[in-house]
Amino acid sequence: MSQQARLFKQNIYIIKTFKNEVTMKMSANPVQACLDTLVSPEMAFNTVKDKKGWSWLPFVLMISTTIAVFMYYFNAVDFTWLRESMLNALASSGDMSDEEIKATGEFYKKDTMMWSTVIGGSVGTIVINLIYAAYLNITTKVSAQSEYKFTDWFAFTWWVALPAFVSMLLAALVVFFSSDGAISLQDLQPTSLNSLIFSVEASNAWFNFLEGITLFTFWGMAVATIGLNAWLKIDISKALKIAIAPFVVIYSLWAVYIAFIA
Repeated sequence: MSQQARLFKQNIYIIKTFKNEVTMKMSANPVQACLDTLVSPEMAFNTVKDKKGWSWLPFVLMISTTIAVFMYYFNAVDFTWLRESMLNALASSGDMSDEEIKATGEFYKKDTMMWSTVIGGSVGTIVINLIYAAYLNITTKVSAQSEYKFTDWFAFTWWVALPAFVSMLLAALVVFFSSDGAISLQDLQPTSLNSLIFSVEASNAWFNFLEGITLFTFWGMAVATIGLNAWLKIDISKALKIAIAPFVVIYSLWAVYIAFIA
């Protein structure tokens, strides 16, 4: 064998070895897996597919942060200002009578609103993840012959939720840097399409729709896509379709409702 041939074979061996080392790189522990999900999701999902028990950490982070941030918010906000601004928004919408607005105002008490928001946010997150896990369990069995179980996909959803955890940390910073306590619930989402682009008033029919879509929504979709690609070894375009289909359907129906019915 010529010297050039030997050098060529050696180079090929070095390249393959390096590629394998990169491919085999894994997250070392649950904390690193959380960080990797945000900055290097493929590495994280290649690890956690065999470490289902690690999903306790993103679950605890998401639920505890949701509770802590909303409790912090309601203890920092000027509640009199918040109550009046919410009642004024209802009045300007024209959808409720004065009597209905007055009755609603009776519900707008600090402790009542705080605990309903804390419980609603926490339980709502769990319910949404359960629904998304059920969707992934059914869809991937049909379209990708997945052998993962519902519980596996439920664990998967908590890793996908980590961008929302970052969103909650950002909300806490918004509250922290507020000087006068005049912070609406919408202010907690400074990356929503409404905050960044449209700036429609709360009385506008599109307000909740535009507030519900944030940059973190797209980040979460990207993480889900990469996770599906890593777990199922399917084409990235197919993974993208599976990941975003529920969001596309929900937001499309919502937009149609607003445009033609609301």
